[in-house]
Amino acid sequence: MMKINNKRLQKIFIILLLFQLIIYHDSSYAQIGQTSWGSLKYKKTYLRTGPSKENKVLWTYKKKGLPLRIMRKRGDWYYVEMADKEKGWVNSSQVSTKRTIIVIAEDLIPLRENPSTNSKIIAKVEKNAIGDLLKCERIICEIDFYDVIGFVKKEFLWGVD
Repeated sequence: MMKINNKRLQKIFIILLLFQLIIYHDSSYAQIGQTSWGSLKYKKTYLRTGPSKENKVLWTYKKKGLPLRIMRKRGDWYYVEMADKEKGWVNSSQVSTKRTIIVIAEDLIPLRENPSTNSKIIAKVEKNAIGDLLKCERIICEIDFYDVIGFVKKEFLWGVD
């Protein structure tokens, strides 16, 4: 029969405990498998330095519907990137799953009737306009800008892959 050494048993226990703590720590900062998108649910949302209300507010966003890229999650908080490239933490209650985009082109861009780049222009859209993303193909997206639905080149938008 094998004699169990108390010191050896303690070392094994400590190693297992440390291993478990490492696994728990990593899972509390869960990575989102793919890029996930959302938008701000309310007219006023705080972007914070960390995942709690006690953390400092970096920015206050005052526009409902702004798109955001969800990079990871911790509890009820998302680490996000905004269209202005700012990154920080937003409470998940402030985030909608509604897909929106924001126009990033400097000049007015054409909103076209059909996906073809030769189709009729039904409106011109300015920088920072926010629209609802309906669908995206390889280079063209269908967008709803306040009930005016049309097609825009993906390169002019932020909020799509």
